[in-house]
Amino acid sequence: MRCRGAGRGVILAAAASLLLSGCGLTDPGENVVNGKSMFVERCGSCHVLARAGTTGVTGPNLDAAFERARIDGFGESTFQGMVHKQIVAPARTRQVDPQTGELLPLMPADLVTGDDAEDVAAYVASAAGKAGEDTGALALVGAAQAEGTAEAENGVVEIPADPGGALAYVFAEAEAPAGQITFRSPNESAVDHNIAIEGNGINELGPVVKNGGVSELSLELQAGEYTFYCSVVGHRAAGMEGPLRVN
Repeated sequence: MRCRGAGRGVILAAAASLLLSGCGLTDPGENVVNGKSMFVERCGSCHVLARAGTTGVTGPNLDAAFERARIDGFGESTFQGMVHKQIVAPARTRQVDPQTGELLPLMPADLVTGDDAEDVAAYVASAAGKAGEDTGALALVGAAQAEGTAEAENGVVEIPADPGGALAYVFAEAEAPAGQITFRSPNESAVDHNIAIEGNGINELGPVVKNGGVSELSLELQAGEYTFYCSVVGHRAAGMEGPLRVN
């Protein structure tokens, strides 16, 4: 199969430079709900995709990669083929982000395979660079959002990382009494995370953990306003932080 719109290759090149060019339709009947779920779990920690609610900052922004090409009339079948080829055969040399000029990290091989890879490609093709929000069954799937308050119990404040691998903690904020406090952040996902505390002259980092590990810090804190955050590169910028009130 040949890519249509070859005369507008300059426009498509912006996306191709991020995802490697390559056309080819996947088989019909893809499950885009599964594709969205798999994308959030396996790819969301690296890529921005607004409709999926992912805010990763270490890989290409998929909305930016495809927005111009979508406006200029390239079809979703072209996007789908590009994404599927990149999943199946990731780039072996690091690409340059055209927006920042920085080298992008290499995408691991076999993040998703078989039907799952086709489903992810179909979902990304349907969502990248498209305004609005997902509806129907797709609206029930997406990156987790932090909410609620983690409160101290017996001198311990537990702030788990999202178990699905999203760049988020389970809680949006935390509260504790002044004194000796232990902060624990279990991380069931395969994405590196930790817990760090900043404020009032303190900036302490817990160990980076994944796959069931627990990042832990014990600190003597005075009353005041602090911030808890993940110190893994890019994670705080993606929203992995929250206010900590010590009373």
